[in-house]
This record gives sequence, C-alpha cells and structure tokens, in this order.
Amino acid sequence: MLSAYDTPPFRFNPWKHHLHWVQDCLHHVINNHGDFKLRNEIIENLNSINSNYVDIYTGHLTTEQLIKGMCDELEKMEIKDRSGFSSWIGECGFKLVALSDSSVWVLREGADDELYIHIHPARNSPNIIRIHGNSWKTAVVTQILNPHLVDMDNVAINEVRVKHLNLSPIKNLYDS
Repeated sequence: MLSAYDTPPFRFNPWKHHLHWVQDCLHHVINNHGDFKLRNEIIENLNSINSNYVDIYTGHLTTEQLIKGMCDELEKMEIKDRSGFSSWIGECGFKLVALSDSSVWVLREGADDELYIHIHPARNSPNIIRIHGNSWKTAVVTQILNPHLVDMDNVAINEVRVKHLNLSPIKNLYDS
C-alpha cells in the first residue's frame, strides 16, 4: 500500500499521481497516528518525489481501474509483450492513452525487465492537476503530522519543510 503500485508490466507511483489513493493513505495513517513506523515510511516515500511539477489524477477511477483500463487499451491494439510495446511507442518513446473518464495517460518504456511500462498522467488532461513537487510533499506531510490542523500556517509548514523534508522555510504562505 505504501510504495509504487506495481503490477506486471506496469510501474505507477500513486504518491505522485493519484489524489484519492493518497487521501486513503492519509486517512489510514491519521486513524493510526501512533504508528510511527508507518508515518515515517510514508514520509520517506514522499521525500523521494522530486521538486519538479507532478501531475495528479483527481478522477474517480481507482488505481486498479486505471491499470485495467491500460490493459484493455493495449489488448485492443494486440500489444502482448515488451517487443510489441516497444514497436508501438516507436522512436518518440511514449504514447498517450485515453481512459473511460477522458483522462489521458502517458505510457513510456521503463528500464525494468518485468515492469517495462511506466505510466503517469498527461499534462493538461481532464481530471489532472499540476502542482509543484515540494508543495505537494509539504501539504501531505503537514496533514500527516498535524491531522487536526484546520488552517495551514507558516509555523506548521516550516517545521515540516525543515525537519522532515530538508526544504528551506517559506516566508509567506500565500506567496508560496
């Protein structure tokens, strides 16, 4: 539940790309607030997200439904293995696939022998939002460590950024 959602042949990181999956994990960790091992594992996973922008799926499809949708699309095109996938994506190195809710996904070839299809949301697609990676990590970890905080404030955010994410503090919440 806490790492990338990997099922052959797909590699998918829901921490970076699936809002409702993250919300479910937050709900779980908040309800088990004393489980410091779980909390630290989640923070470690979030720390691996780079500072660039991340595209996050906000639609109603679960991670399982997303993977099934990808499988169905590849099956329609009779893509059954890595060589078929490599031929299909060609020299450009990726293809876009639209799913039942109109969200669009990027499929790229990964380096892993078993998990050779890396998927992530397409920028500017329906049901996708784009957010700075550091802002995303800060928001999620702040929620984990301060589950009853109603309004975000500089003190709570800067404590998370400095102590848990090795990020510099922000001066003003609204400008950041």
